[in-house]
Amino acid sequence: SSHFGSSRLACSSRPLPHCRSRRKMAASGAMQDVSAPSLQKLRKVIREAFSYFDKLGNNTVPSDDIGSIMRYLGQFPSESDLKDIIIPELQDDDPSRDGLVTFEAFEKVMLRNMMDRAYDPDDSETILAAFRVLDPEGRGYIDASVMQEHLSTRGGKAADGFKGKEMDDFLGYARDKEGVDSGRIYYEDYVAKLNADIETHLEHLYQDARGSGGDAARAN
Repeated sequence: SSHFGSSRLACSSRPLPHCRSRRKMAASGAMQDVSAPSLQKLRKVIREAFSYFDKLGNNTVPSDDIGSIMRYLGQFPSESDLKDIIIPELQDDDPSRDGLVTFEAFEKVMLRNMMDRAYDPDDSETILAAFRVLDPEGRGYIDASVMQEHLSTRGGKAADGFKGKEMDDFLGYARDKEGVDSGRIYYEDYVAKLNADIETHLEHLYQDARGSGGDAARAN
């Protein structure tokens, strides 16, 4: 789904060197329109998102999918937080399920995180400030090669760095494809596009939850 792709790419902008977590690169205002949703609505959204990844229909998903489900739901934890905090907590409830996470465990943790807004996106000015650190001359763009270098190591924290396809997805989404030099990332344009895509995704997600039970996958 296009909305899910945009949501996935929200995380792909996150790891600039001085960002406190990968969620730094999500867009401004993306959660404002869905502020303070009801508990019932949150549960429905979480169920639909989880079901999208529950390929066997047995109320479990691989732990490797947890980051993607969280980003789908508008939460952007760092890879370090996923590995060191979130996934271990999810698996504490049933250690016998090696490599799998149950819906019950996921719903409990996600309800808390979403109500606490633990991994909400940051605002546009915060994101732009992160880019401007890499643009000390104020040119308004950053060379893709410079971004690639920083994203691959996440400012020295390799665990949060981008790998293979994730890097390709980010660069493909962020680069100026229409300009003379497609090796540049005009970050104000990028942030505006990212903001719009995340906002559209989350609006659709919560609108679907108000329906009579549409599936998250079909909704997009």
